[in-house]
Amino acid sequence: MYTGWMHHLGMKHKHQREAGTVTSPAKESSLWIRALDKTTFVAGILGPFTVVPQAWEIFTTHQAGGVSAIAWLLLFIVTLPWVFYGFAHKDKTIIASFILWEIMNLVVFIGAVM
Repeated sequence: MYTGWMHHLGMKHKHQREAGTVTSPAKESSLWIRALDKTTFVAGILGPFTVVPQAWEIFTTHQAGGVSAIAWLLLFIVTLPWVFYGFAHKDKTIIASFILWEIMNLVVFIGAVM
């Protein structure tokens, strides 16, 4: 069965797990993989903080002109499954990153509504 479309939809690893052909990152000893793991963890933690200037602007000026509450609510909704995905796969990077994203999305949404 051709699964090229799954790869392009970001489903490559899911397909590999189902087929039993994926190796656990914990078993991988490659320096490259370890460096990538650390880099994605740092990026995953720092990424949500890129929203701090937006939240700061809203809460210090008490103005949210041009900030779409609907867009931030939708971001909160579409990010939520990633939190559950992280817990289901016991992936600390995904769990930490997407919980932080959820907090920041919610903060900006609340600020935009207020």
